[in-house]
Amino acid sequence: MKKIICLMISLLLTFTMCACSDKNGEQSDKTNDKVQSTVEYPVPEEVTFEKSENNLGARYTFTLQEFNDKLNVACKNIGTDSTQEFFDFTNWQIMSSELVDDNGIEYSSYYYPTDTLTITAAVENESNKVMNLGCGNTYEEFVNSDAEYQYTVMLTSAILAMVAGGYTEDDLEFLYDIFFDAAKNNVQFFYQNSVYMMNLSKAEGEEGSVVLFMTSPCKEKIKQEWELTDYSDFEGSYRQKSK
Repeated sequence: MKKIICLMISLLLTFTMCACSDKNGEQSDKTNDKVQSTVEYPVPEEVTFEKSENNLGARYTFTLQEFNDKLNVACKNIGTDSTQEFFDFTNWQIMSSELVDDNGIEYSSYYYPTDTLTITAAVENESNKVMNLGCGNTYEEFVNSDAEYQYTVMLTSAILAMVAGGYTEDDLEFLYDIFFDAAKNNVQFFYQNSVYMMNLSKAEGEEGSVVLFMTSPCKEKIKQEWELTDYSDFEGSYRQKSK
């Protein structure tokens, strides 16, 4: 368990501190632009991020306690059995409280274990606001599980992104498609001032590896610095379904 926690901290550090270096091919041309104009992409109903001095330039407007409360309301409204319906805030456990990002912002990492998966969160120490969220499990369990389990992990990630990003239940399929395409194509996406990605730490020998589907608000500049692919320009699952 300690090894898994250390790897989760490593993933949170990677997501919070490191710029992504993989370059993606050009996804838009005249044909794609024409198709894009016919596709209606969801827009958040409320703004849930604000400016921050952290290295992503943004954080959520809520604390971990407030997010936990919002998540409970959303799960109750959805009535899904694909994730725990009620989350007890006291079950959040701290991984580390002495982390520092590239801009010198101190933050803490937390995780919430369930029977099937683990939810993670990074929280600024001074503001007490959430910086990023993740959902996943060991690499081995995820890749060796059936499609239904993998769907559960990505759907739960979509629910987290829905709650955190100010979306509605009608947008769940869209958010699921982002995470599905991130995993299928190994692409890190930018959409509506947020990052969506699959973060992987695969230890040598495959023991104790972790895969997390992560999201965080960010400033527009991160799109260029991290060379992120704008999901609205990507010929992915959502666009294919909307043709």
